[in-house]
Amino acid sequence: MTLDYSQHYAKFHPDDPRHRRGLTLLHHRMLAPHLPADRSAPILDVGCGRGYALQDLRALGYTALTGLETDAGQAAFAKTQGLEIAHVASTENFLSDKPGAFAAILLMDVLEHVPRAAQPEFLHAIARSLRPGGRLICTVPNAACSIGGYWLHNDYTHTGAFTADSLSFLLGQTGFTHVRCAGVEFFPRPRFLFWLPTPRTLAWLLRCLSRLRQRVNFIGELGWARGRAVILTPNLLAVADTPCA
Repeated sequence: MTLDYSQHYAKFHPDDPRHRRGLTLLHHRMLAPHLPADRSAPILDVGCGRGYALQDLRALGYTALTGLETDAGQAAFAKTQGLEIAHVASTENFLSDKPGAFAAILLMDVLEHVPRAAQPEFLHAIARSLRPGGRLICTVPNAACSIGGYWLHNDYTHTGAFTADSLSFLLGQTGFTHVRCAGVEFFPRPRFLFWLPTPRTLAWLLRCLSRLRQRVNFIGELGWARGRAVILTPNLLAVADTPCA
């Protein structure tokens, strides 16, 4: 039996203007610093979903954009947005005849859906399809965050979560160099925090308190230096390059 993942995705990413504005701000803040300077550089979004990230890259002026999606419902929706989308059964098969084809590849909230045993070959295929000096931009659930258990199991199709150490190890073993990990903040610090006590500002304060407690736990268990270095955001962002020729 094939599961219709598009129903689950639409529950958390409805196509309404308010949600799209929030996603656009997130994509611009998270992706723009790591994208190629050349707006005509070929970029592939693996597991593009409804194509929201591709739409936002298009708005930034990127013109050579392709989306790859294994879910029929997601791919069909993305195509209605005027995007170039390939609906495929296998990412590895699609990439097998495209060595060095892309300057950058997005892998956003995808790797955690790939069975652990298949992840190395999956990433090898992505690395081979990047140009020398090409870039992978990858996001995954962070096992070290305070809601790590919920974040992992809320999506039935998740096969695992990562820490910065495990993600760096996996990418370093599968053809990537210069791996950098950072946290992904879904909601940045509100402006005028103490002037406008809104639900968002209150949520931000509670988040600060929750992370303080989490930081104390890590320092107590791992020591000062290592405990302070643990990333606590719900998602991890990894930026990694392929070796230059």
